Amino acid sequence: MKRFLLFFVLTLNTFAFANTPLSNESLKRFDDYLTEITGAYHIPGMAFFITDKDHILMEKSFGQCTSLDQNFFIGSMSKSYTALCIMQLVEKGLINLDEDISAYLPEYKFKKKVTVLSLLNQTSGFNTHAKLYNVKVTKSYGKHEYANVNYDLLGKIIEKVSGMSYEDYIRLNVFEPLKMNNSIANAQKMKENQNLLQGNRNYFGFFKQGKADFPTEKSWFHEPAGYICTTPHDHAKYLQMYLSGGLSSDGTKIITAQGINSMWYKNVSIGQDDYDVYYGMGFNYMKYYGFDMIFHGGLVENTMTYMFILPEEGLAACFMVNANDYMVLNNLMDNAVWNSFAIIEGEEIDKVNHSEYKKQHLLYDAIYFLMFAVSVCIFISGFKVKKAKNKIIAIIKFIAAYILWPLLLLTFSLIFISTPLWVIKLYVPDLFLVIIISSVLAFCGGIIKLVKSKLQ
Repeated sequence: MKRFLLFFVLTLNTFAFANTPLSNESLKRFDDYLTEITGAYHIPGMAFFITDKDHILMEKSFGQCTSLDQNFFIGSMSKSYTALCIMQLVEKGLINLDEDISAYLPEYKFKKKVTVLSLLNQTSGFNTHAKLYNVKVTKSYGKHEYANVNYDLLGKIIEKVSGMSYEDYIRLNVFEPLKMNNSIANAQKMKENQNLLQGNRNYFGFFKQGKADFPTEKSWFHEPAGYICTTPHDHAKYLQMYLSGGLSSDGTKIITAQGINSMWYKNVSIGQDDYDVYYGMGFNYMKYYGFDMIFHGGLVENTMTYMFILPEEGLAACFMVNANDYMVLNNLMDNAVWNSFAIIEGEEIDKVNHSEYKKQHLLYDAIYFLMFAVSVCIFISGFKVKKAKNKIIAIIKFIAAYILWPLLLLTFSLIFISTPLWVIKLYVPDLFLVIIISSVLAFCGGIIKLVKSKLQ
């Protein structure tokens, strides 16, 4: 499980705070901490806010993000919106959490019972990398395994039960009553929207800004699982609703307090070693510093987000960063949420390491270069044809260099970290390029050697 967080870049564009349970000293510590992280971790752009149930207490934007009214794709934070819609329909008596999903989606019938609740808790047994067209129950059935397809299926259930599109349902039942006027659950409609802040992908330690991979029919995930588009100011209204017990600012009931409790606390252990973390319905839950902490991160190919709610403190916070650097930045931000919570509680925070970003990228770049260099040597060796003294040894060397080496490059992520190459392409594009180029070089070296051998 990722615990993405706090960040912030280059120039401070907005800074506001009001009468707040946070002391002026805490606000100053936030200011200093966020500004320091911005420079240390080379963040292209970021939006941040802390809110109570009525007001945003502190807000900032940095770098390429010039306003908290710019749109971001919020990644898996979208799952909480989908869970909210499901619980609305549960409270209306239109969905039964313990019902097999085939009662709503007859085309999705499995050998084992897959309930609506198991989709919400991610205990359906579906593989992490499954998609709507190839989903099946695996040996993880009954245990938590994070899978986007769970929430894409919940989106289909919402459409079937409500009789309207997911986009229309969430607009009418969440966005409009919360006055989230700049939010939408249709990624394709944002393609040419100038208010959408373009994200950044990382290549060898350098960020390159560009468009998102807008979801298509066969994508890994869609709007219900990870492609809702909203603004920080709109999302603040969403978090304020939870702090207000399910009510909008004008008193409209979005969901009951009991429904919120189910979303947060009707959960299962995720089986993480370091912390007792549980997954509810679109939210994670854990105890931290003795307080309840409700949280969830989000990631698309070029954007990273995180939100957390502290019910006992009556506070919520959110970070939206227009960058994805899966190998380095995302991990460096891992502790930022804990540091932000420590600031709220008046505790000490970890010191920011200003050289860590460069050190880690240099290490990965060295590994990438080594992979490439080995393949270049193998390619060059393809031009060198000598009469073999031992044909068996020559064949073994040929297979190892020109077949096994490139095959290892193409499959190591799947073998050692259970991650298909197509996921590497989406989330670690520089590594993908190195793998493909290095593999092609090695294969071509083998072809050249075979051709030259036959010509002799």
